[in-house]
Amino acid sequence: MDTIFREYFHIIWQKKFYFALVLVSLSSATILDLYVPIYYKAIANGLTQPYSDELFTSLIEVLFSIATCYIGIWFSWRLVEVGIIPLDGGGVALLEKRCFDVLKKQRYAFFENNFSGSLIKKAHRFSSSFEVIMDWFLFYFFQNVLAVIISFVIFYNQQKEFAYYFLAWVVVFIGWNFIFSIWKLRFDKRVAKWDSQLGGIYSDAISNMFLVKTFALERTEQTQVDQTVDTKYKKKKIAWILMFVSFAVQGILTFGIELILFYLMIDKWKSGNFQVGEFVLFQSILLMLIQRLWEFGRNLRTFFTAIADATEMADVFRNEDIESNTQLAETRKVHEGAITFDKVDFNYARKVDTENRLFKNFFLDIKAKEKVALVGQSGSGKTTLTKLLFRFCEPQSGAIRIDGFDIGDFTLESLRKQISLVPQQPELFHRSIRDNIALNRSVSEKKLREVVEKSHCSAFIDTLPNQLETVVGERGIKLSGGEKQRIAIARALLEDAPILVLDEATSALDSVTEKSIQSAMFELMKTKTTIVIAHRLSTILRMDRILVLETGEIVEQGTHQELLNKQGKYYEMWQHQSGDFLTLGEGAVRG
Repeated sequence: MDTIFREYFHIIWQKKFYFALVLVSLSSATILDLYVPIYYKAIANGLTQPYSDELFTSLIEVLFSIATCYIGIWFSWRLVEVGIIPLDGGGVALLEKRCFDVLKKQRYAFFENNFSGSLIKKAHRFSSSFEVIMDWFLFYFFQNVLAVIISFVIFYNQQKEFAYYFLAWVVVFIGWNFIFSIWKLRFDKRVAKWDSQLGGIYSDAISNMFLVKTFALERTEQTQVDQTVDTKYKKKKIAWILMFVSFAVQGILTFGIELILFYLMIDKWKSGNFQVGEFVLFQSILLMLIQRLWEFGRNLRTFFTAIADATEMADVFRNEDIESNTQLAETRKVHEGAITFDKVDFNYARKVDTENRLFKNFFLDIKAKEKVALVGQSGSGKTTLTKLLFRFCEPQSGAIRIDGFDIGDFTLESLRKQISLVPQQPELFHRSIRDNIALNRSVSEKKLREVVEKSHCSAFIDTLPNQLETVVGERGIKLSGGEKQRIAIARALLEDAPILVLDEATSALDSVTEKSIQSAMFELMKTKTTIVIAHRLSTILRMDRILVLETGEIVEQGTHQELLNKQGKYYEMWQHQSGDFLTLGEGAVRG
């Protein structure tokens, strides 16, 4: 909860002028609102007396005083409205920006382990809870505390005995609401947790609707959603029942204070010391306070629900394992592109574990502008090396250097802007093809058309109704795998970074398109240090060096021909892919 209030207080401090304006205006409105019943007392007492000109003039003066109070109340509320828009609305806007800032600083593994739908819901609830909590504080806590203090002073000046009864009643009423609501918070948190889980399941199913439909998973996914909805409803039902218990106790307390007031008034009437105006004064203030405190009790549930809603995102705020620049980090430029992995130890558990390390004292030196291919079975560490290079994950020991500088000496932005990546499964924004190639860079039409041609994107872009302005759908769902890969290649051509990483960059292309793109790819690689991850060995024949990885170790390296001559691991892989494995398999089946 401390994280929530710290973040919210930071927003209030930024909006302190508007916060102060609302506080002052609310105070003015509340004081005037509670002062009006004193005039009601004068009017009620005056109306019980016989008519006289003097009394009539006096009552008209009182009426003008009430009108003045009403005008003051009206203006006070208009000032509240002036301040509340930038305070609440502006505060939520700042928090929405802040939530995205916190999320984007998380490590890549964080997003691999969390549903995007759940994260979006958590961020939305955290920012929107600010408005709920701020409104509760201003209109139900601050205003009611002020109203109770003013009411006690008025009651004390009129009738001390009732003032003490009233004060005791307020303590019991508010104390009950706070203690019960704090106890009930655990149930509200469970509702918020299952709400996030439901959002994650929805997001997972909808974003993978192609998979759901092709495998006829509609029924099983519906069952999963139904079960989660039912569980969420059970949790919410308990929270609602407890809320109604709270309302029932508030009702008993409200009836109690009314009965005490009536008894005291009857007792004063019995002793002959009774004024109708005094009863009107007490009843008017009490009715206002009962209504406000009742709303306070009702909205205390809203307050604690908002706290529960904000708690999950607050856990993300507290996560200290985030991406950050080191103290020595500078915006550096890569001139040559030489890369060295120097005695690197790494495991995904992110702790020192000598038994279960993927890389143990790993060394690899890639010369500037050298073209290196990484091959090996799944899990051998090929993709992990690129993640380490991008600083998506950090080694437990050892160093990774570019041009002799530790990659920690580069700011994350300057490091990643100088490494182009063409992944096996390119990610696309739900934006136009133009935006997905340019990625917010200012690019001339001529340059854009040039990379489109070189990447052979024009073959499919020119057939689309809106061509470059065609929106590709969420994660590029409207495009084929090959079309998405060509867009990723166009990005790399446009970025023209000194280091290039190709992770099965042509795996989704047909053989004809792949062959036509290869010349552009080699042209792209010519002046760059290039790391190619490949499963299809036919794509790496022209590499300067091929490294064969096995469980985090380089077991063989050399050119294609050198490795074939060794007749080791690479030779076996080549035999499998060049047809011998299939021929042997067919013979075995025929036999």
